Amino acid sequence: MAMTLHGSPLSFPTYKVALMLSMAGEPFTFKYVNLRQGEHKKPEFLAMNRFGQVPVLVDGEQSYCQSNAILLHLAERLGKFGGGDAAGQRTTLEWLSWEADQLLPGIARPRFYKRFMQDADPMLVAHYVERGEGALKTLEAGLAGQPFLGGQTPSVADISVYATVVHAAEGGFDLARWPLVQAWVARMGGQPGAKPAPDLMPMPQ
Repeated sequence: MAMTLHGSPLSFPTYKVALMLSMAGEPFTFKYVNLRQGEHKKPEFLAMNRFGQVPVLVDGEQSYCQSNAILLHLAERLGKFGGGDAAGQRTTLEWLSWEADQLLPGIARPRFYKRFMQDADPMLVAHYVERGEGALKTLEAGLAGQPFLGGQTPSVADISVYATVVHAAEGGFDLARWPLVQAWVARMGGQPGAKPAPDLMPMPQ
């Protein structure tokens, strides 16, 4: 039975999971969750995810939540993009933790303000832009001398980070300032199964 992904194509975390499934060649069903209407806070959704957030992946009888935890589950279940040996897996976990703590807020918040809250406090916007620029600087350093975050092949760390960074321009970030990141984005976008969010998760008509 194909897995079912509940989420929104506007959500970076949902895109991570859809991208992982597509790159792994794993079929899945997508179910749109209308965040504006609060569907993620309704009892039937909370029964799948106590946190009331997207995404949720239903795999058989089990529901999984928190995007990076889902990626690790899929890496183990499918035997793909897990990071290789123990050292590679440790590096993968480090990048996943950093992505959630530093990169995601630094890119997603400016993008949200530009798209949905143009009257946001300029000081608040500047704070997150600075945070995003710092994260991109860290990513640039992490890619020095290697094509992917863990070395020669992509892992779930690359998938997680890419799903956020590929949307950086929507937050006002010019990736030309970070040439290694820009080249890596192109490299990841050329991987088999790597498709834009709307292609993997069509919005309902």
